[in-house]
Amino acid sequence: METEQLESTEQSVHTESLEQLKCPNCGAPLEFKADKQLHKCDYCMSEFTQDDINQLAGLKDENAYSIPNEDEQKEFNESTTLYLCNSCGAEIITDENTAATFCYYCHSPVSIKGRLSGECRPELIIPFKYTREQAIEKYKAWCGKKWFVPKDFKSDKTLEKITGLYVPFWIADCNVNAHMNGEATKSRSHRSGDYIVTHTQVYRVARDASFEYIGIPADASKKLDDRLMDSLEPFDYSQFVPFSMSYLSGFYADKYDVSKADALPRIKERVAETSQSILRNDVVGYSSVNVQNQRTNIIRTTWHYTMLPVWFLNYKYKDKDYFFGINAQSGKVSGLLPLSIFRVAIFAIILFLVFGTLAGLFMMIAGA
Repeated sequence: METEQLESTEQSVHTESLEQLKCPNCGAPLEFKADKQLHKCDYCMSEFTQDDINQLAGLKDENAYSIPNEDEQKEFNESTTLYLCNSCGAEIITDENTAATFCYYCHSPVSIKGRLSGECRPELIIPFKYTREQAIEKYKAWCGKKWFVPKDFKSDKTLEKITGLYVPFWIADCNVNAHMNGEATKSRSHRSGDYIVTHTQVYRVARDASFEYIGIPADASKKLDDRLMDSLEPFDYSQFVPFSMSYLSGFYADKYDVSKADALPRIKERVAETSQSILRNDVVGYSSVNVQNQRTNIIRTTWHYTMLPVWFLNYKYKDKDYFFGINAQSGKVSGLLPLSIFRVAIFAIILFLVFGTLAGLFMMIAGA
């Protein structure tokens, strides 16, 4: 077995006391796990090697998003109204001039709960680009030619429920260390008499790399379907502006209920998939590659609490929720359509009658 040459370096050890070490991803204390020889956060489950800790020592602490100043917190607290849905528990945010009468999730009436604290104030926001009229036209175009949806799905009563919603998102900037190792082979064959002789060399391969990812999104609402939000991406972050209450006028917003630590697994899944793909694609020139071990560590996360614009509709059919959304910046449409069993059955009967009639005619012609 042959081995690819790997770089070896020596590093000084950072000796900051464990009591001072905080998780750079969620801010919780780190604990040293002797069995793994790793520093671990028991809250968000992040793990760090001593080399990671050394690297972190020279970086600025930026794990929290920019905290609003006292005046901004006071403005947000005094200018927002929080509504509560007593049916599904949704918490709906509006400005003081916009009244919420129904829940956009379950369509039940809502009641005023009170005010919000300034810490719920977003840092950044992308304003709506698509109007309600444009959203309705896109909705009609999206489902208009689909035969098997329930009739009520296209009705004016349903269209009235389309809501302009600012969706809370955590946007993460990450520093990542990734490792991959395994075995690779190089094979060559030649003929020797009546035999084909194959020579195979086995190599031990490894790849290590550091990455910096900017602007990885994860929605911060438990009630919104993650698949729907993912399918509405991407949003153009160049159009982010500092949050102002004026953008909320006439629209609703969700109160975030997913913490940074809860959002981190989705963020890590995305960066791990991309990082490991890059490392694997760097192993070239071999007949085969068998990845045996891979590791991706997020060692620093900078968070931005943001609001992204979506035209949103929830449609309930046979006790199941179907979500529809429009990226109100780009116009991208996504959703899951309900299927009307009655309409499918009618279509099947029509097909049966048509093909049955054609088959009968064919048999009559053949018999004549």
